[in-house]
Amino acid sequence: DMETIAKEAGVGKGTLYRYFKNKEDLYLSTIQYLSVQAFEYLHQQASAAKTFKNYVEIIIDTAIDYFTAHPETFSMVLMSSLTRIQSIIDIMEDSTLPYLQNFRKRMEQAIASGEIRPLNADIVYKAFFSMIIDAVHSLLIQQKGSAAEFKQTLKALILNGLLKDQDKH
Repeated sequence: DMETIAKEAGVGKGTLYRYFKNKEDLYLSTIQYLSVQAFEYLHQQASAAKTFKNYVEIIIDTAIDYFTAHPETFSMVLMSSLTRIQSIIDIMEDSTLPYLQNFRKRMEQAIASGEIRPLNADIVYKAFFSMIIDAVHSLLIQQKGSAAEFKQTLKALILNGLLKDQDKH
C-alpha cells in the first residue's frame, strides 16, 4: 500500500499522493521512467555507429551489460512486456516508441544502402529485443551461460543468420 511505499522511501504518505493518484499511478510512472532511462541509454550509446552492423553490435553489448547491472529495471521491463494489462502496454509502447522509430530509421537507411535485406523493421525490433530479454533472463534468473557468449551468439544470429554462406540461397 502507499503507506508502506512512503515509509520505504522515507517520505510522508501525503508527499506520494501529491505526485501520484494511487499505487497504480506510481507503478505506471515507475515503469515509464525506468523504460525511458534504459532505452535512452541504449540508443545514446549506439548513436555514433556508422553502420547498421555496428549499431546492432553496440545495442546488444550495451543492453546485456545494462540490464545485468540493473536487475530491478530488467524485472520491470520483463514483466511489462509479458502483461495483458492495457495501461501497462500503453505506457511501454509510448515509452519505447521514439527508440523503435530510431531503429526503424536506421534500418531503412541500411536497406536503402544495400547493407541489409528489406525486412519489416517493427518485427525485427520486437524479435531483436525479445532475444536480448531472453538472454538477460537466462543470465540473471536461470544463471545459465555467460554474457560474452550470449553477446557473440546474438550478434552472429542477427547479423549472419544460421546458415553458412555456401548454404544460403
